This record gives sequence, structure tokens and C-alpha cells, in this order.
Amino acid sequence: MHESLTIVDGLTIALSLLAVVAAGIWGGRSQRQGTSNYILAGRSLTLPVFVGSLVATWYGSVLGATEFVINYGVVFLLCFGLPYYVIALMYAQWLAKRIRQSQAVSIPDQIRTVYGDNAARIVAVLMLVITIPASYQLSLALITQTFTGFSLGLCLLLSSGLAFMYVIKGGLRSDAYANIVQATIMFAGYGACIAACVVVLGTPFELLSDTPAPLRSIPGQLGWTPIIVWFVIALQTFIDPNFHVRTAAAADAGIARRGIVVSVALWIVFDVLQLLVGLYALSYLGLSHGAQSGIYLGLEILPSVWRGLFLAGIIAAVMSALDGYALVSGTIIGHDLRMIRTGEPSVFAVRMGVFIALVIGGAIAYLMPSVIDLIYNAASIAVPAVLAPLLLSFSRYASYVRSRIVLLVSLPAVASIGTMMLRGSGQVVHVLAEPMLIGILVSCFILLIVLRSHVRNSTA
Repeated sequence: MHESLTIVDGLTIALSLLAVVAAGIWGGRSQRQGTSNYILAGRSLTLPVFVGSLVATWYGSVLGATEFVINYGVVFLLCFGLPYYVIALMYAQWLAKRIRQSQAVSIPDQIRTVYGDNAARIVAVLMLVITIPASYQLSLALITQTFTGFSLGLCLLLSSGLAFMYVIKGGLRSDAYANIVQATIMFAGYGACIAACVVVLGTPFELLSDTPAPLRSIPGQLGWTPIIVWFVIALQTFIDPNFHVRTAAAADAGIARRGIVVSVALWIVFDVLQLLVGLYALSYLGLSHGAQSGIYLGLEILPSVWRGLFLAGIIAAVMSALDGYALVSGTIIGHDLRMIRTGEPSVFAVRMGVFIALVIGGAIAYLMPSVIDLIYNAASIAVPAVLAPLLLSFSRYASYVRSRIVLLVSLPAVASIGTMMLRGSGQVVHVLAEPMLIGILVSCFILLIVLRSHVRNSTA
């Protein structure tokens, strides 16, 4: 155990994790039979459960957020915050009702229903690449290793096993109930850290006045162009499978809409807490600890018990994303791609899919930790390929592109990959040469051609 941690801190962390697992098992106790019930919790999520689940699963890169704040300051809210709030509110207004009313249980299932099997298979593979939870497994294992000194392999086994233990029980219902506890721990832990910082280091107003000017100005050292790029990156919210499955699982469309709005309000609060943790860490520790500055700030500032609660909050944030993505990966493997041969898709197939997803993710994290960033980069390929087909699938315009759907899915992905390779070779260096942006532009170009052709044929 880390030298700054006491036995009481260790017990606090252990009890927090036990509460998460217990909530997940308890939530799955009344799970009804059937694949749809397992994947979508019987479409019965109430407003508190929906909000708790969506808020918790939205945060998996809390260490990366701290590092961003230390490097760029308050502009963090314009990159990690505002774009996602805007897209989420658009999602609530335009998509929530349509998704809730659809009979599809996943994004590939929605694509299959509207466009057919070929497009669904391509989309399922792309979604699988961005949902395998390797990065979250590695993050949680590294945090565990910091506190325990265990080997990376053992920490990967422990962290993945915890998620598997309750997700496997009741599917989304188990995950959602665990998320409520995780969200509570996240807010309590970060709130305790800020309270201690105020007592020891001064108020947030004093903190901001002492923060270097470039870090408290907008656009600061980052500049406006990268901020605009972040708005493009935020479009991945539209195809985020955790977002989609929880919207589909709401008890009704009204709960989905209101739940997203409430979640945005809570995200704003938590993002402010993350911003303050990063700035306090910079003020107290400097640049020496990078992404782990928040952890070391808690170890130095907080008293026993509260120290354990804060660390449990960090673990809960990563763990909530891990178990959420494990479940949607399992759904893709067992239900959408039907890689588990059981005839029709079944609960057993999805459970085996979850196990396979965790095994694959753990292997990637252990054998190739340096390529974990490639999993994030995969979003730059998946978003341009899936965004337009998914949005159109809920409208009458879907019939216009059905005959060209494979091109609409494939060419934007190819364009994104090509841009990524050119940037990697140094042939393209402009910041707007963002693979996701280029892929989306190609997608829009294809759509214009297809729609123009349809109009021409209609008026002929």
C-alpha cells in the first residue's frame, strides 16, 4: 500500500467498492428473462436511476482531465465540457424520443433494422473497436498498482473481475444500480478534496488569482482552432453506445429527455470540481506528477478516511466507464455480431460476450499498453462512418440512402484512416486536418451526391 495511505483509507476504499458490487448484484435480483430485458433493463429505468447511470458512465478519463487542466487551465471547460453539453442537449431534443420508441436494442441493431445486415456488420465492427474497455482496464489497473504495489497483470485481473462480478448478474439493470453508488462516491470524494483544499490552500477565488494568466484566460495557450476541433470530437456523443442504450432503456421518452438535461447540469458541477482539483494540484505540486497530480493532491491534503473516499471517487469514475463499455461490447459480440453460436441471440451469448470483451481488453492493456491511444483514435474512424446513417435512420430520408449505405459507412472511415496516416507521416500537420473532421466532410459530400441524385430522379 502507498506510504501515505492508512489501514482506514484502505478500508474506506474497500467498503466503497463493496457497496458498488452489492448495488449491482441487488439491482439484478429481479431481472426478467429475455435478451432485451438483459440489455435494456426491461426499458424501465426511472429518472433517478437513468440520471445516476448516465452521469457515472460519462467519466472514465478523470486522470486525463486533470492533466489537461494543468497544461491549459480553465479552457478545459470549453473543450471537455461545453461541446458535450451542447451535443447532449441536442440529443435530448432530437434523438431521445426516437431512440426510445425504436425496437432496436443497440446501434448496430438500429442500423440492421433500417439498412440491412451488411451495413450492420460494418457498424458493429467499428463500434466494437471503440467499446472494448482496454483503456479503462489499464487506467484502473495502474491506479490499483499505485496503491497496492501488485503486478500489472494481477491488478488487471482484480479490476476486470470486479466489473464482471455484477454486470454479469443483471446486465444493464445491475450496471445502472452500481452506477448510482459510483456517482455518489465520485461527487462525495471530489467534494471532500475541494473542501480540504479550501481550508489548507485558500478559496477558489484566491486560487484563480494566483493561477498564471495564460491558464485563466480564454482561449489561453490552446487557441481557438483546437477548441473548435473539440466541438467536432464531441459529435461522438451521438453514437456513444452507453448514451444510446440508456436512452433506449428509459421508462418513457419523457424520462430520457429530462434525464439528459439533469445529467448535463450534474456534469457541469463535476467538471467544475475537476477543474478546481487540477488547479489546486498545479498550485500545490507543480508539474511534476502529470496526470496523477490529482491523486497526489488527495494524498497530501486530505485526512484519513476522506483520503480514501477521494481515491474511491477516482476509482468509481474509471470503473463506471469500464463496466458500461464491457456491457455494450458484450452486446455487440453476443447479440449484434452473434459470435457466440447459440442460435438466436441469448442472454448467455451476451454474458459470454462481456467475458470475451474483458479478456480481449485485458490482453491489449497488458501486452500493448502503448497502443491504448489507438482505441481512442478509433472514434475518429467510427464517428464519420456511423453518424449520418444513424441520424438518418430515424427519419424518412433513410430510404434515400439505403441503396448506397455501404459506401456511406465505408468511405468516411477510409478517409479518416488516410488522414490519420498522413498526419502520422508528417505530410499533413494543420490542426484542422483532424481525421474525424475529414471523415465527416466526406460523409456530407456523399450525402449531397445521393440526395441530389434522388431529387433529380424524382423530378425526371
